[in-house]
Amino acid sequence: MHKGYVRRTLSLWGTALVLAMIGIFFLFGTIKGYMGGEALYKAGEIYHLNHAGTSVAIRVLDIDLEAVTYDGNEYYLVKHEKGVTPLQAQANDIQQLLDLKKENLKGWEPLRDKNIYLNVRVTPAVTKGRRGSTTVHIPAALIKAIMTQYQKGTLGNTLELDFLHYLTLTSFTNRLVETAVTLFVILIALAYFYGAYKRVRSLKEHYEMFDKEFPRYALNMKALPMDADFHDPILKVLVKDHKLVCYNNDFRVIKLREVRNVEVRRQLAKSSVAYAIDFGFSGNKKVTIQLKNRLEDVRQLVEYLNEKERTKISISF
Repeated sequence: MHKGYVRRTLSLWGTALVLAMIGIFFLFGTIKGYMGGEALYKAGEIYHLNHAGTSVAIRVLDIDLEAVTYDGNEYYLVKHEKGVTPLQAQANDIQQLLDLKKENLKGWEPLRDKNIYLNVRVTPAVTKGRRGSTTVHIPAALIKAIMTQYQKGTLGNTLELDFLHYLTLTSFTNRLVETAVTLFVILIALAYFYGAYKRVRSLKEHYEMFDKEFPRYALNMKALPMDADFHDPILKVLVKDHKLVCYNNDFRVIKLREVRNVEVRRQLAKSSVAYAIDFGFSGNKKVTIQLKNRLEDVRQLVEYLNEKERTKISISF
């Protein structure tokens, strides 16, 4: 097996593996959003008073019936096994918790035996954006109100108050957005896999063609440039016995006698220019070779092909 084939395919499969891992990461995060609170808790995805990018679970031990209202939102202090954290929710969304609490107002951790688990999302007090910008989710006034409610509330002060985060119930919107993002990532990964598979097959075909057309050089490809009829080490293109070999990032073997038409294109990018040669064959088959931004070298290659291989390539730039 040629070293060049291994080197070129290794980078393709390496990138594919990274994309696959990213896709799996997003998929697991999405699956957690659909899990029940208890299942998520038993899977070890527990809130530990720190930021979490995907769903985590808490086991509810107690809840303060009096909500802290700020900027149109209500925050209920919820006691769980790791501490006390504000839960941003409407009363009707957690009515079961409130009703159970009302049944035992003076009990110590009255919800412990109820085995109530919540699938929640974590919002930190501050998030950092691009270029050093920050977004404040829990302003100082809200922190003060939460601390005041904790001191006068019914939860006691034996556990740490987590005022640097607040929780929200995992919503349909959360799940929908995560599902859409995950599907998008998976589609990108699948598209790349398909492209990588096609390129690997193409590389295999061209290396096999090289071995067939140049059997003397199959075990020593580096000797071919010294015997070539034309060789440009900058463009990494050579011609030998009416066959063009390109060995840059890609690898192509072109039988010039079978070429029907040839076109040289200039490709403009935001900050660079590159060139490409399209070789057309019968049956609408086309092979494209990408070249560096070396116009003089491209012209020398075109001149050689026109003179020695009788191609009719014109350059308008």
